[in-house]
Amino acid sequence: MARSMEDASAEPAFMAALLDATVYVHALLNDRPGNLRLLSFPHPQTGAYLVPFFSDRRQAEEASSPRIRIIGLTGRKLFKITAGATLILNPNQRYCLFYPEEIALLLQGKVLPPVRKIDGEGERGRALESEAQPPAWLVAPLPGLFESIQGVESASVGRYAKSDSDGTSHLVLIVFVSDADAERAARAATVVLKECCERLEVSLDVLTLSPSLDHPYGQFPKAYRRTSHAGQSDIQRVH
Repeated sequence: MARSMEDASAEPAFMAALLDATVYVHALLNDRPGNLRLLSFPHPQTGAYLVPFFSDRRQAEEASSPRIRIIGLTGRKLFKITAGATLILNPNQRYCLFYPEEIALLLQGKVLPPVRKIDGEGERGRALESEAQPPAWLVAPLPGLFESIQGVESASVGRYAKSDSDGTSHLVLIVFVSDADAERAARAATVVLKECCERLEVSLDVLTLSPSLDHPYGQFPKAYRRTSHAGQSDIQRVH
């Protein structure tokens, strides 16, 4: 794990090994027979609930208590039984977060794409202009992508005001999302849209902005807007 954090090229091998490795989780000690409830805790900064798991039993024991039992299972089985939850590996050390969209991709045997997230005016220092006709391949997945992420209010599509040196346009997905869910929204968009971007040879960045900001990009036409009936997610927490 430590190597994959220092060297991105080592991450695919680590993720593949994690699926078949034995990991350890915390469950309630006095639970009903046949019932498994894993413990979770709120992220100290975002408040999002996280299910902790550990790469070795020692770490699990150090974070345990008399009311907790420690269960060993494969990473693959853990990912399957916690579908829809956000997991955190080794929370008391240099931890690693796994969002639901990333877990689904790993269970398909695919490699997680590197996340490219830009802030403010972007890493290239160029302003954006609205994309007059956002492509259907980009707009169509947005409802399914964002409705389960409660902090996402809307999204627009822009492009850099000046094209790249080869004359191609560079699209930017602008997501208006709470600070608590900004990282998940960026990573989820990267996971879901990666294959389509590669197939079409399109460059796409993700820009997250707080809905409370009075930002000029907020005037761009909306490619996605949360509907009133999407206020509740059908994803259940495991805790």
